[in-house]
Amino acid sequence: MNKTNMENVLVIGGGLMGASAAWKLAERGAKVTLIEQQEPNYSKGSSYGSARITRSLGAKKDVFSYVHNQTIKEVSNLIDFLNAEEKTQVHTMGDVYTTSPVTYLHPKEDYLKVNKYRFKKQKNDYSRASQNSSFRKFGMTIPKNTFLVREKREYSGSLNPTVLIDKLRQGVTKKGGVIKYQHQVVGLKKNDDVFEVDILNLKTKNNQKLKISKVVVAAGAYTTEILKDFAPYLNRILTPKKIALSFLRIKDECYQELNEASKQALQNGFPFFSQIGKEYFAIISESKNGASPIIKAGGHQKRRNIHDLDKIWEEAPTKQEKKWIKKQFKNHLKMLEIHLSNKDIEEVESYNCVYSETRTQIPIVTPIFNKYRSLDREIVIIGGMSGIGAKGCLSYGLLATDLLLGKDEKPTNMYRKMTRTFSNPSVSLYAKRKKSGRLF
Repeated sequence: MNKTNMENVLVIGGGLMGASAAWKLAERGAKVTLIEQQEPNYSKGSSYGSARITRSLGAKKDVFSYVHNQTIKEVSNLIDFLNAEEKTQVHTMGDVYTTSPVTYLHPKEDYLKVNKYRFKKQKNDYSRASQNSSFRKFGMTIPKNTFLVREKREYSGSLNPTVLIDKLRQGVTKKGGVIKYQHQVVGLKKNDDVFEVDILNLKTKNNQKLKISKVVVAAGAYTTEILKDFAPYLNRILTPKKIALSFLRIKDECYQELNEASKQALQNGFPFFSQIGKEYFAIISESKNGASPIIKAGGHQKRRNIHDLDKIWEEAPTKQEKKWIKKQFKNHLKMLEIHLSNKDIEEVESYNCVYSETRTQIPIVTPIFNKYRSLDREIVIIGGMSGIGAKGCLSYGLLATDLLLGKDEKPTNMYRKMTRTFSNPSVSLYAKRKKSGRLF
């Protein structure tokens, strides 16, 4: 029997990263148990919601473009598997992806960087516009000393994490995996090469101890808490952060007064990602025929530390944070030649999005050191997504699977680059330790 068929693997965290890893492990034949502290329908967490920006634009051999494009292939394979299992074409790529133009606003000093996007396989998938040509090309009036880039490629636009998580979980169970909802890991240690994991059933309050040979931890902001005894140094590498998000819409009476050209400009103007300042971003979260679309907006670099991780989910964004988002949204509409006052824009809801962040803001998918400073290759963490993980989730899940079970095919050059980019940070950081018992 193949060795991978005998592996018992525990995946902690059932969001996009954990579900992606669980699916790839189950696909390889591992016996997977997936632990998720929430109910099947998410109510909080970094994977909560119905829209994430997906974009593949980048310089030649850009690793983030690679993980996006590989994830599209992996999602397609998942769709094919689910349809084959159900013997009907129930699942489609359109369930997960909405293809739409992605618009980037750059400062003029980025021009040479953006010029690197013009290579053979990509040059027809995007176009640029200066301040003078932006309205003629894209129907947008932009500030001085800026320029626009618009990407138009299949499956660039937005991804629905709720739908994708559901399909990944279906794949796990159809492969024989077990998913335990409303369960929380409260202890993790290793004895005699076997992980002993204490799990609390949040519904019955009963405890269970599992003995597992391999572990993936993809618990977002809770990763360091789960591993505080096994790998205490991780709190120096992964830091929980929050970003305020607001869901805004033009009031119905104002929206109905817009002409058809303005309504079309509104649809074409999202997703939008500014590369200036706090990096305002906006994406259509919900759109119904004849109704004003609901727009999710925030600032990618408006990140805040968290005092109490358990209480942050109930805390609302501050007035200042919501005011900033609304101001940026209003300015965005002005670029689309839709001129409104504050009273014409209503807030549907606002909440804090929470995730983990590394110092470099680059994700990590890597084995970790135990408290005895020995690298343990039987446990892998997926973390530090910094709000950019969704578009490459299945690539990160694939990498975690290969780190645990070994790669089953010859790696490409871009796969090697992905491994170098995401799989070495904890090793490098640990090597910089200045004093015994300290990481930095």
